[in-house]
Amino acid sequence: MNQTLLKKENPAEVSQPEESKSSSLVEDKKSEFDCRKYRQFAVTVYLDIQNVLGHLLKDCTEQYPPCPTVALDRLIFEMNKRYSETQLQVVVSPLILTTSDDPNHQRLSAHQHLHTGFLMLSGLQMRGDAMFSAEERSLDEETLEYAWLVELTVGTLSGKLTTPQLQNIITALEAFVFTVEDAENSLRHPRPYLYCYHGTPQPQCPQTTSEHFCPTTDTIKYKMVRASLDGISLNLVESGTILCFQMQELLSDPLIGMEAAHYFGTIVKDHNYALTSHTHANIRLLHKQRFFECVVGPLVELFSTTNDIKTKSCALVAIASLLPWLPHIVLNAHIQKLLPVLLQGLYTSDFSKIGEVSINLERHDARCGSETRLSTLTTLASLLKQNASPAERHTSTLISFLMPLTTYHPLTVGVKALECLAALVTLPVSVILPYRNEVSFFTAEEV
Repeated sequence: MNQTLLKKENPAEVSQPEESKSSSLVEDKKSEFDCRKYRQFAVTVYLDIQNVLGHLLKDCTEQYPPCPTVALDRLIFEMNKRYSETQLQVVVSPLILTTSDDPNHQRLSAHQHLHTGFLMLSGLQMRGDAMFSAEERSLDEETLEYAWLVELTVGTLSGKLTTPQLQNIITALEAFVFTVEDAENSLRHPRPYLYCYHGTPQPQCPQTTSEHFCPTTDTIKYKMVRASLDGISLNLVESGTILCFQMQELLSDPLIGMEAAHYFGTIVKDHNYALTSHTHANIRLLHKQRFFECVVGPLVELFSTTNDIKTKSCALVAIASLLPWLPHIVLNAHIQKLLPVLLQGLYTSDFSKIGEVSINLERHDARCGSETRLSTLTTLASLLKQNASPAERHTSTLISFLMPLTTYHPLTVGVKALECLAALVTLPVSVILPYRNEVSFFTAEEV
């Protein structure tokens, strides 16, 4: 009895088990949080694959050309993932794609080199940078990706293909894109809804209204893509066919305009190292005349319509480089069209007479004017020697332009001016009778 009463009268002894229970519960709750579950990870990946050989798959039979083959020298993938940023890089060097013609397609022995075509990419580099933020995010939620930056650097794309080979590559690429974007066979996400940027399902977010859902992370993410291409050198060839590009567009380039103008003559020039049957070039009959007929009209129009002085010079040099290598019978049909252009070019070789030219460019313009004037005089002399009759109505203008140039420096310009004047001597002499008043026949006394 006494012992029982003592236990009831001592409150400290009675409350001691309850306090121990509450403290044990708190300790159990604290022990549930494990910081190892929320620690930051840093992942570094480096993957280097060499000598890769693959195929662009497509439907093909024995009657169709085989699938294009892709040869990759090296593929490098690097990734550095941190808590607030992910950096990745892909490097491809170099990539060669080869394709062939239909096995049943027959070619001449001189054109067997066209049976196989190729495309080569000198290099490709892709760098990406993803940025993440944990602002207003709980530990159980994923970080928010707020920016995605991509820089793509493509090397030089070069190749030689025929039209069927190009169609074969396009067919294979279409099959690849169709397989990647096939929505019918794509996997469905087990979650029927999307999470907004607050980390909650879109229908349950307080920011969702009856008009629109709260946007997802991909919708508000800042994206930037910067791409660059070094160059394209693609030749589309076929036996007995030539694809003529509009080379006159290069004349407007301030860097290579004059070089392109000089190389117009290379196409029609007779030489032993280019555009011959020994270099697998298919030289057809009247190829010079065909090329000249295609470009002379656009060149004359470019010279007449452009306001850029240097573009005028390039167009004039291009015309001058073509004329020395063409037959006289072809040039005679275009003298009426070319002579006004050459006369205008002879006058506009002085750059200070056209438009507003900066005084700071005086030396550069003088050098360009000398080159243009020499090319103009060379072409004009060759035309006048062949047939000077179309210049009969421009005789006074020609003489007024040519006489000051006979003492021009360099000496080559003066020599060409003298050649033009010598060609004008062959023109018939025009007899001009002066007008005389009838009163002059009478003397003052007779009057």
